Amino acid sequence: MELSVSQANGRIPVTIFHLQGDLVEEEPLRSEAAQAVANGSQAILLDLQNVPYISSAGLRAIQGLFELLHDSDNVDKSAMNRGIAAGTFSAPNLKLLNPSKNGAKALRVSGYDMFLQVFTDKDEAIRAF
Repeated sequence: MELSVSQANGRIPVTIFHLQGDLVEEEPLRSEAAQAVANGSQAILLDLQNVPYISSAGLRAIQGLFELLHDSDNVDKSAMNRGIAAGTFSAPNLKLLNPSKNGAKALRVSGYDMFLQVFTDKDEAIRAF
């Protein structure tokens, strides 16, 4: 998998990770995310339109990114977990853009689409932060 990074400005600055190829390992997504957060990024949009397949390791990478961003929030973790279970929590600082049919299925089966917003329009996704 290849990864490139760009920036966009909405209400807040948004870091966009453009992924290309199958997401079948946790690196380089984890290290790029850690670097972005260390550099002050608080909102990340994962552009998945060129990711035909997401494996369990790829899902762990997305989960790790969610946790990395969430650790910087002041959100009550138990309230968040209850919200995820109830389907009422939406991650405020991680959004997904244009997953492929297979990628969307992996996100749905794993339940990630219950707490990560999925967008088909880039501008709308950026405005959602």
